[in-house]
Amino acid sequence: MEKVNENREDVLYITKALNYSEIKNIVIGKLVDKTNDTDYEELSELLFGEGNCFNSSEVRKRMYGMRALIEVIDRDNKLSINDADIISTLESKKIELQKERQKFFDYRSAFNKLVRERARQEELNDILISAVANGSLPSLQYEPRGIEYSDNDLLVSLNDIHYGATINNYWNMYNTDICRKMMNRYLDQVISISKVHASEGCVVWANGDLISGNIHNSIAITNKENVIEQITGVAELVAEFLAKLSNHFSYVKFVSVAGNHSRIDTKDRSLKDERLDDLIEWYLGARLQNFNNLNISSGEKIDSTMYLMDIRGKKYLGVHGDYDGSREKIQSLQTMAEEKIYAVLLGHLHHNKIDVVQGIRTIMAGSFVGMDDYCVQKRIYGKPEQLVCVCGDEGVRCSYDIDLTTY
Repeated sequence: MEKVNENREDVLYITKALNYSEIKNIVIGKLVDKTNDTDYEELSELLFGEGNCFNSSEVRKRMYGMRALIEVIDRDNKLSINDADIISTLESKKIELQKERQKFFDYRSAFNKLVRERARQEELNDILISAVANGSLPSLQYEPRGIEYSDNDLLVSLNDIHYGATINNYWNMYNTDICRKMMNRYLDQVISISKVHASEGCVVWANGDLISGNIHNSIAITNKENVIEQITGVAELVAEFLAKLSNHFSYVKFVSVAGNHSRIDTKDRSLKDERLDDLIEWYLGARLQNFNNLNISSGEKIDSTMYLMDIRGKKYLGVHGDYDGSREKIQSLQTMAEEKIYAVLLGHLHHNKIDVVQGIRTIMAGSFVGMDDYCVQKRIYGKPEQLVCVCGDEGVRCSYDIDLTTY
């Protein structure tokens, strides 16, 4: 290294040389390999530039310094190359490790999802088993009666029952006993309307929130029954309602879609297709299977959040309403259905309303529950009500707001 330091000019020359490999070959060939027999003095200008004519001793001395410098340069280059190779290898290994780590996370997420789905399925199975094992069910009788052909059917809402909720405030009182009284009152009203219009058939649409559920702590506190009791209780109540209707119509159809209150878990952890309301439809199908004029799930399910059905040649699309709160969403439903829609049936907002949005009729039905604590806090006034429409070939001919208040 001392020789290198003594020949700084040579260092500068070599590092700036346009043909380093040629200079290296001369120096190594002369001093190391002994393959270059050219006299030192003759190599002077070749190595150090034109006009640098040193004697043999000086050239030999400088060449030894150059040799040391070449060895340093080669060593540094080799280290640099090795460092680059090592860094490249490490980067590659890091990428592979990250890929494997991501795979692990993906596998774990998929596994956890499977565990959750299996647990939820087992929970649903337990609900069904409990419903069958603990139920003491009354006999439901079908008495076929001759109903003459007519030009209309009734469209009967059965929305937002919130079975299991217990409410006692200045404006409202509601519990499962009151719910049953409301259902009987409603049944009488429907039968009376059918006689006025000589209606041939009856289509019952239950667009969600048949149970109160436990989606919020405030709701769980006010629920008299647990979720299993809510499901079995309202399912049997609806079964009795449909069974009695079947004695007054040529045919009865039941369609439904799940609501947000029947989620199994909190909103951000619930799957779109896992709603306890769906169990009620399954229960009704089994409970009323011997009723020849009663058709459960008669609509065409587009997916778990909407259905299509035909009434006297008109297409009706049913949703709960929690995804469909704006006029733009109503237009989107028309597009998603991929068919010309006459009317959209909704619930969720707990009041009766019929409107027309861009040529599409919207039919919203109220609730059984009336004013709960949420309504009081939000200063929303409402009463228990449902909606009955008389439908002909032209669509909705007229409608009835049915007040379910029991006092």
